[in-house]
This record gives sequence, C-alpha cells and structure tokens, in this order.
Amino acid sequence: MVKHLRIIILFVFIAHLSFAQENVEVYNKTVAAIGLITDKSGAVASGFFINPNTFITNFHVTEDLDLRSAKIEMKDDRTFKIKKIIKEHKSNDLAIVEISDECDFMLDLADNDRIGRNDEVYSIGNPTDEDMNIDYFHITKGRIRKIDTDSWYYDNNKEYIHDALVIQHTAVIKPGNSGGPLLNRFGQVIGINTFFYSDSLNYAIHVDELIDILDENEIAYNKSSFSEKKYTLKERKRKNLTQKFEYVFKKQGEIITRHSIIFISLVSFYYAFAFFGIIIITVYLITLRNKSRI
Repeated sequence: MVKHLRIIILFVFIAHLSFAQENVEVYNKTVAAIGLITDKSGAVASGFFINPNTFITNFHVTEDLDLRSAKIEMKDDRTFKIKKIIKEHKSNDLAIVEISDECDFMLDLADNDRIGRNDEVYSIGNPTDEDMNIDYFHITKGRIRKIDTDSWYYDNNKEYIHDALVIQHTAVIKPGNSGGPLLNRFGQVIGINTFFYSDSLNYAIHVDELIDILDENEIAYNKSSFSEKKYTLKERKRKNLTQKFEYVFKKQGEIITRHSIIFISLVSFYYAFAFFGIIIITVYLITLRNKSRI
C-alpha cells in the first residue's frame, strides 16, 4: 500500500513539474510583449504588442480611456505613453493602439490551422480580485472547448451587443485580463481574452477577427511582416479560397480513390467467386457423370 502511494505521489510530482515547465516556457517566451494598460482612473486591463509601436486590446478597454494619462506598463518596468488609438471595432470588441516609443518585443499571430478543439492554451494578463488587487502578468493554463460565432453584451446593456468568432476555453481569466492574449503552446496568439461567466467558461476573440482588421488597415504583424511581402486582404482571401478548393479537391480525390479501391475489391471478389463457382460446378458435373458411368 505504501509502495503504491509513493508511486502515485511520484506521478503527481512529475505531472506538476511538467505543467510548471510548460508554463515557464510559454511565459518566458511571451511576457516581455504583454502590457498592463491603465489611466488616471486606476482601471486595469491587458494587451500585447504585434509590432514595435502597435498594441492590441479590447474596445471596451479603450472606449472610456483618458488618452492624456493613459499608459502601458511592462513587466521590465518600462512604461509607454499612448500616442493615439488607431482603430476601434465595437462589433468584435477590439482596439488597436499606437505608442509614441517602440517596444523591443512582440507576439506572433497563429495561423488558423494551429487552432483546434481541445488544444492546450494559456492566458497571460493582469487579473484583479474584488478589492482591485492586481496579480501582475499572471499565467493560467487550460484547453479549448469550443470555437463558434457568439454575441454578448456588458452591464445588462442589450443595445450594446458585440458579435464575433470566439474561442471558449478553460484558461481562467478575471477582470483585468481583458485585452490580454490567449496563447497556444508555441507562444503564438490565437485569441484576445474578452469576457467570462465562470472559471470554465472563458471567452477570447478569435485571432482571425484581429487579422482581418490589421489587413484592412495595412498594419504589420508577425516577424515576417517586417522583411517579407505581407498579403493584402484581397490576396489573403484569394489564398484562403485557393486553399479551400485544394482541400475540397484533395478530399474528393481521397473519396474517389477510396471508392475505386472498394469497387476494385468488389469486382475482384465477384470474379473470384464466379471462378471458384465454375470450378465447383465443373467438378460436381464430372463427379455426376463418373457416377452415372458406374
């Protein structure tokens, strides 16, 4: 019994170490690009950089932001002044902010094919408790439960409805996490944390919603954007359409191949059955003829 208990404890300890290691890797890789956004009101929210002077957060964060006192605080104690709000999108609750200086770190945005149900995900931000105590640059881990279009509103204001493609996940977020990144295990942004109902019902705006806005406004993102040609929105949509056609044709080819194999197998079985049937009948007739001669 004691031996079994030691084995269980060992497994739990190893699992904990593995979990902690994953957290550390993702955290160390990304936290330098994540900021706390606030102003003279003392309100707290989160966000992240996608290029040296462009910061992403929620529309409900910037909506009432006082630009004269607004600032972005980083984990390394650097502070950036906000120059202007480039774009606010009320419908999908996203905002793009420009700073007057430059940040040396930024996050990559994930491709859609790297986002799937049950994937491991991480939330990093600045959650607060009921007394407005801040847990600075806090990380939580969870999994994707669902990806779907949804609508929601805040403070019982049904006229103030948002609508977007969202990711439901279990990487716990709280007030103050708004605008912070939802990351995959590679440290890439797959969503922008926005609202929650409980510890297991947390929601992030899908990164594709952000990418569409960035493309429409020709705003650079990802490391390759600074050295390679970036697709325009039209080119990206054409590229996605081409990929969809390629996928359909590939699937059709697989179906045709599968059906061809089944058809050939059935035909082979039929001829084999007919061949052996003819042999059995022939043997039977020869046997009958030999018996009649006797």
